[in-house]
Amino acid sequence: MVKGLCDPLTHWWDGMLRAIFFDLDDTLVDDTISTERCAELVARELAADRGIAPAELAKAYLDAAIAFWEGLSPGAGQPPKGGIRRAMWRRALQTFGIDDSALAGALARRYDAIRAERVEYFPDAVPVLAALHNRYRLAIITNGFTETHEARVAPLELGRFFDHVVMAGDLDMVKPDPAVFHYAMRLLEVAADESVMVGDRFNRDVEGAHAAGMRAVWVNPHGDPPPAGARPAEAVIASMRDLPQALERIA
Repeated sequence: MVKGLCDPLTHWWDGMLRAIFFDLDDTLVDDTISTERCAELVARELAADRGIAPAELAKAYLDAAIAFWEGLSPGAGQPPKGGIRRAMWRRALQTFGIDDSALAGALARRYDAIRAERVEYFPDAVPVLAALHNRYRLAIITNGFTETHEARVAPLELGRFFDHVVMAGDLDMVKPDPAVFHYAMRLLEVAADESVMVGDRFNRDVEGAHAAGMRAVWVNPHGDPPPAGARPAEAVIASMRDLPQALERIA
């Protein structure tokens, strides 16, 4: 237990809330900056001889990745197994008039390997998770697939802190569909009024949690405004360091 982090919560829980659900990328671990850096490094290693500026190819990859993840929708069916990352890189290469499946595969494999080497929790996340672990039921809900996330999250040893990790893509679900939140609550055997969702994406994490009847904490390090007319999150924090106090305020 980390001294000081649990104390503000002690008087609050008393059976009122039993479970905390977390988004993964850009909530507990750096995803955006890590993705940008790794993509440029891989492009420099494997595709510079094609006459493409590594930064430009990295940007094209990021655009392809964003298009893929933003394009996920409930019930749309799962993409072909084994080719998600390769398809992103192939689409990026096609931006420059290169249609090379072998090169796309090499870029994908190297990218996944580098990401696995560099993934780590935000420094503020570890003490908070350690404080909450074994006191409350914890789970992750991410829009990822085992195929794209397994190797990268293995170094995080998620089992240290979390009772379950829900890869929504494997279930043909996607946040903010309330179905994925209901599925996760069933895994932890908790009701919506016993649950809180913590995430950085307002439309997927906050609005999805609200649609499922849960309360939500918005991780908003840049101080972005919420969407116009949206129901506000029950708490807004700049980093995970602020989560214990936010949970106390929600009560």
